[in-house]
Amino acid sequence: MREIGKLRHSGLRELCLTSNALTLSSKLDSLVDAGLTGINISLDTLDPFQFQIMTRRKGFEKVMNCIQRIIEMNRAGANVNLKINCVVLRGLNDGQIIPFVEFCRDHPVEVRFIEYMPFDGNRWNRQKLVSYQEMRAIIEAKIPLLKLTDHENDTSKTFQPEGFRGRVGFITSLTDNFCGTCNRLRVTADGSLKVCLFGNSEVSLRDLIRQNNNGLPIESMELLEARDIADNERSLLEVIGTAVKRKQPKHAGIGKLKKMENRPMILIGG
Repeated sequence: MREIGKLRHSGLRELCLTSNALTLSSKLDSLVDAGLTGINISLDTLDPFQFQIMTRRKGFEKVMNCIQRIIEMNRAGANVNLKINCVVLRGLNDGQIIPFVEFCRDHPVEVRFIEYMPFDGNRWNRQKLVSYQEMRAIIEAKIPLLKLTDHENDTSKTFQPEGFRGRVGFITSLTDNFCGTCNRLRVTADGSLKVCLFGNSEVSLRDLIRQNNNGLPIESMELLEARDIADNERSLLEVIGTAVKRKQPKHAGIGKLKKMENRPMILIGG
């Protein structure tokens, strides 16, 4: 994180991480010092008992203490963009939509409700999907929402609950996809490039970088900058460019997505 954080002096604008926040509190100070600008915390319920059922572990208080700690750090000038990501499933945690919005009343955070998406291993069932339109209607029946202006490449539709300190967002990947304006690229932990979270095609950047090192890992920046390794830069850019140009204007429909072979989310890294 420190090494990447040094790039902020060269124009890097954001350095963010996603966490379940169970052990994050002890690392917050050093992460912010290293240049961290944003944290996305995955949290699907504000009910401690339900938390234990959904995550199969204890730790709700640790997560909430971490959220409070980030808020306190921001009051002191840390300026960390805090978002809470909640995947909504019908019959499981859809009753948490209003409590999460109410949490924004006095807390300067953004809660983002995410439509339940099909990935390998998550036993996706369309009946569990709560659409963006339905979630928004549930909220607006009790709390007025003001639409905010989103950046053209944002993946979230953002709203301001009237009179609240925090904000609410919706990631509408299934019912109102944003593929045509999405500029996200993803490099997995094992070095493969994915131009779409739902896409099953990948390009190995790792193998291309290592090909002039006999397929062995690049263990230092000095080796990476060596002439025979650096000569691969043009090829690397061409491969990335080709992959980006193959990015589809719209992903497959729900029926196809649930049958498409893809990595489980834990291996995609999001």
